[in-house]
Amino acid sequence: MVKAIFFDIDGTLREFEKKGISMSTRQALDKARQAGIRLFIATGRHYLEIEEEKLLDDLVFDAYVTLNGQYCYEESPGRPVLYKNPIARDQVETILEVMEKEPFPCLFMEAHRWYLNYVDERVERVQQSIGTRIPPLGDIKRALFHDIYQVIPYLDEPGALELVKKLPGCEYSVWHDGEGVDLTPKGGGKCTGIRQVLAHYGIDIKDAAAIGDGNNDVSMLSYAGIGIAMGNGTAKARAAADYVTGDVARDGLMQAVDYLLSRTS
Repeated sequence: MVKAIFFDIDGTLREFEKKGISMSTRQALDKARQAGIRLFIATGRHYLEIEEEKLLDDLVFDAYVTLNGQYCYEESPGRPVLYKNPIARDQVETILEVMEKEPFPCLFMEAHRWYLNYVDERVERVQQSIGTRIPPLGDIKRALFHDIYQVIPYLDEPGALELVKKLPGCEYSVWHDGEGVDLTPKGGGKCTGIRQVLAHYGIDIKDAAAIGDGNNDVSMLSYAGIGIAMGNGTAKARAAADYVTGDVARDGLMQAVDYLLSRTS
């Protein structure tokens, strides 16, 4: 019986190129909630992005797995933290040392702050591709003294691989279009945060579903009792899923929820 659904945001709840949540998606979420299912977010985004860019419009979820599972909080007064898993300090030091020798744009994400060292053409292109503004500039040396949960080096995949070779305590995932890379703690990923959230709510993984479209969704699609990939998803996401629904722009989320409800009844 499906008791919980974890939703990616970009390419799943919303289209990359369009602002706002479609009426079809809203109706699908309402249908799931009316069936008594708890609804959660599982995203690589920072909560500041979600709020400032209004990525979810006015929608509210029970809890949020953010930064690819490294920072999770509940939707209630004070935003209680359910789980946090920062990158080891020595790994952050190594990233900064590499950047000092061979500079590249890089975004550092704390729990309540995020900052980028500089902007180049790749940064502009990547941010445009996901439909959100360029992150704020800031002093990246802060990262030496504050917990960092996710790092985004604006490198191509070969460049990211070279960086990861120097970071035994980190792993990486590539975004949907191959232009962006997320660095998180080794053994992290969305499924890590999902595990903690399910434990908090007393829900077994076999009763949880996950819906996503990107390579960073692969772990949660494989981990969930039922993994659903959007029709617009990457080949890896579709291969990891138990079911592939329609495109996000063509009522794919409604199809996914109907499929899950058919398995529940």
